[in-house]
Amino acid sequence: MTETRTGGSGGGGSDGVGQNRGDLLQQLGNALDGWRSKIDELRVQLDLADLDVRDEIRKRLDTAQNVYLAARSRLSDAQHDAGSNLGSVRQGVEQLLSDLRLAYDSAEAVVRRSRAS
Repeated sequence: MTETRTGGSGGGGSDGVGQNRGDLLQQLGNALDGWRSKIDELRVQLDLADLDVRDEIRKRLDTAQNVYLAARSRLSDAQHDAGSNLGSVRQGVEQLLSDLRLAYDSAEAVVRRSRAS
């Protein structure tokens, strides 16, 4: 995919660039919504976890939550700034999604270990 810059004329119009930008931002938003659901599900499991592992799960979930919020903020900023570089936004959000996966997997691993004990 090539980087596309939108002009300062408003953005999000009916041209192909605006549509591609909107589609990409929507896809990234949908991915973040999926992660929001996973984090919420893990929070339910946190409530059911043994006391001795709750603090560890909570710390890891807080990290995942913070990464999620950073990604959501970056995406929101891009949606409101038609002049933002789409390639840069995509790369930044995708890196945050990767970090989010690592943080989530770390928290989920603690839940799995607590069930195995």
